Amino acid sequence: MKNAVRIAALALLISVLSCFVIGSVDGTVVFNGTNQCPYNIIVCYTDSAATSASIFAAAGGSVAVQSPDPQVSLASAQIWAYPGSNVSLSDCVSAKPQADLAEFTINSSNNTDFYLISNVNAYNFGITINPQGNDSCPTPSCSIPNITNFCQEPNFLTGPLGDGCYNTAGSNVSPTPGTMAFANACPDAVSYLTDVTGKIFACPTGHNYEVVFSCS
Repeated sequence: MKNAVRIAALALLISVLSCFVIGSVDGTVVFNGTNQCPYNIIVCYTDSAATSASIFAAAGGSVAVQSPDPQVSLASAQIWAYPGSNVSLSDCVSAKPQADLAEFTINSSNNTDFYLISNVNAYNFGITINPQGNDSCPTPSCSIPNITNFCQEPNFLTGPLGDGCYNTAGSNVSPTPGTMAFANACPDAVSYLTDVTGKIFACPTGHNYEVVFSCS
């Protein structure tokens, strides 16, 4: 999601591989990850405090990132990944438009966390966000089994670095045949700018979150 869209989408609710765990430990939010794909991936991370990370995650391996103290300021974060072994922040930036995103706003309105899956840019990995310790919190998921067959005009395959499928009309404010392909494949995920109804999820602050990057 583009920055202005993320802000607008979150405002509607607030006025929003690898496995990632987000939790409050000594006042900080910690992301721990495990790559569940059968090959190496690079995990990319950025947040509202301009903290960025590029982390190698071997198949079955674990990674960790620490983000700002949510008690001090609103901590928003984005996580994505791409296949490979080269740890590079510049490659993370290049891969971001070719990837789907797990997005979080931690300790927001009324001690609530908001989270979503965004296909506004593209799709390259299956993502599941699984809140830990509260069975009442939603568990959104997006998985497209065969990206090559799925990715038809007007959308198209990105190639490296992300090896994803571009959502060519993701920046639109209204649905199109291209964005509806994403929406139909992943009804839990945001597929265009204003496609937020029922797709921004909430959980009380203080829980851990598992974000699973899966490969088909």
